[in-house]
Amino acid sequence: MRKIGFIGLGSMGLPMALNLCRAGHEVLVCSSNRTSEQKVIDAGGTKVADFKEMASSSDVIITIVPADKEIVEVYLSEDGIINNAKDGLICIDMTTAKGSTKQMIANEIDKKAINIKFADAPVSGGVPGAEAGTLTIMVGCDKDLFDNITDVLSAMGKKLIHTGEVGSASNIKMLNQMLGAANTAIVCEVLNISRKLGIDDNIMYDVIKDSSGSSFVFNSYMPTRHIPHDYTASFKLALMNKDVGIFKETADELKGFTPISNLVSQVYQAMVNRGHGEKDFNCIYEWFSENQK
Repeated sequence: MRKIGFIGLGSMGLPMALNLCRAGHEVLVCSSNRTSEQKVIDAGGTKVADFKEMASSSDVIITIVPADKEIVEVYLSEDGIINNAKDGLICIDMTTAKGSTKQMIANEIDKKAINIKFADAPVSGGVPGAEAGTLTIMVGCDKDLFDNITDVLSAMGKKLIHTGEVGSASNIKMLNQMLGAANTAIVCEVLNISRKLGIDDNIMYDVIKDSSGSSFVFNSYMPTRHIPHDYTASFKLALMNKDVGIFKETADELKGFTPISNLVSQVYQAMVNRGHGEKDFNCIYEWFSENQK
């Protein structure tokens, strides 16, 4: 078993860290979220003073932080991981962020000519998957490193996919998030018209869930979010808006033609601007229902 430093005890990170504890790894934590930190300690984890101590004490460090800015701070600041890492440290970043940011971190490690390995490993499956340890984990790194960290990743995920070099996993995750965001938008638009037609939500769901219009998004969120009109956050709108923004920024850099994703982006941004960022991302239904002709 390994000594694993874990940075980022949010709604995803906390259950992932707890699953590492359950798998028998020694998990080191240092978090501003004292409640989450204590839960890991109660599960057998160990508190360290700061990231410097974590970097010098761990065999592996896992990071899952809000966005690109935090990745750069955690890895490249003076008190961050790279400047304080012990020889042979393995770093696994599981944040949903730009592939180019992950590549930049890997390049900085190479420039320093130090013995640190870096893997790009975003996840899919949401909080339920994190809690159950059934996440899909996309992994961008060299194959030898992938083989070396499967024992760690298997404590958190059920499906591990080696996607290629650093950055490739985050790029694929970006595509997945855009597809999910767009699918959610059309589900909400169609649901609004269905209700205006007077169709019972449950009947509409029962027909479409086994028909050609079905999808993971429709089947998952119609019964749990839209029919009960429950938009208590599981995955926050603000985070989905961030992920849509990653796609849009990347597409713009590539000079891609993206009229549909541009429209989808406007919907998510409009709802964030209205102050709904802390709600579940499925709350974009309200944008359609409130903007009637």
